[in-house]
Amino acid sequence: MEFETKTIKVDGLTRNILLQNENGPCALVALTNVLVLSPQHKLDANELIQLINSNRKVTLEDLITTLANIGVMMDNGQSEDVNELLQLLPQLHTGLNVNPAFNGTFQDDQALALFRLFQVSLVHGWIVDPTRNEQQYHSVSHYSYDDAQNLLVHAYDIQNNGLQVENSEQILQDAQYLKSFLARSATQLTEYGIQHLQQLLQEHSYSVFFRNDHFSTIHKNNGGLYVLVTDLGFKKASNIVWQSLKSVKGNQDSFFTSEFLLTTLEQATASGLDPNSNGSQLDEETPMTDEQLARLLQEEEDARAVRGIRSRQDRRAAATASSNEAKSAKKGKNKKAEKKKKKKCVIL
Repeated sequence: MEFETKTIKVDGLTRNILLQNENGPCALVALTNVLVLSPQHKLDANELIQLINSNRKVTLEDLITTLANIGVMMDNGQSEDVNELLQLLPQLHTGLNVNPAFNGTFQDDQALALFRLFQVSLVHGWIVDPTRNEQQYHSVSHYSYDDAQNLLVHAYDIQNNGLQVENSEQILQDAQYLKSFLARSATQLTEYGIQHLQQLLQEHSYSVFFRNDHFSTIHKNNGGLYVLVTDLGFKKASNIVWQSLKSVKGNQDSFFTSEFLLTTLEQATASGLDPNSNGSQLDEETPMTDEQLARLLQEEEDARAVRGIRSRQDRRAAATASSNEAKSAKKGKNKKAEKKKKKKCVIL
């Protein structure tokens, strides 16, 4: 497994960044690019910078080995479980499970501890708006995504399978608000979440941004939020480096150069943009504007996220149905056995 690289300029310095492969924007690419670009990691990540700057392609093995060396060095013997954390590094590429909470935090687990080991912030904007509906905020904000899915299963069992619990009314109320929130934020981002990120992130900082079950490198510059463009189709488009994050649907987002100057699609095409990258259907005879391209790419990403969420929900529903069938079958079997037992009884 290899990752291609792209040369950009950051604060006047030439740096190579890692580009995503066929698996899409993974945590490994995002974490690596934060370490490479962030000035505060310059000394610690020197070995990583040299590896990526000196190669047009970087192997997965070399990348993980280098990151492990950096992790041990940054830990400096402070953590007893550093080796256990570093064993998660391969999962950064194959699929790292994180559990975002709808108040802007994450469930504190080993995945989060791994980012802390590298002193890199993991952020998201899948946050319920406290100003939109106060009751919804109180019903939704204290749940994580996994907790929400479990609660929806409980609500289903209460309504359809006669599950008896003490706080059934509260569960059903929370379930209604959660369904509404999840339906309106299926792409794992809200307008309030964008505002939260603008306030949370420090100027000139670099972090790993979680959205649509993918991970990207996010940067704050002059108060604006920018996501690093790592799609392979933009490898030769030297003027396409950042994409602004201003809207959930992408209709207000644009592409920017490494100096954060607004760039045009025509310039990107002239410099080697692959029109078939990321599955986007661009018609060469009908040129697109920057806004149209950004919106198209975002819509495709949103559609993939919705399909993923629906797939997970279908699997949960199937699992619940299977469990219910098993319970019914067991109940029927017990009744049959009891009936058979009664037939064999002899009354004296």
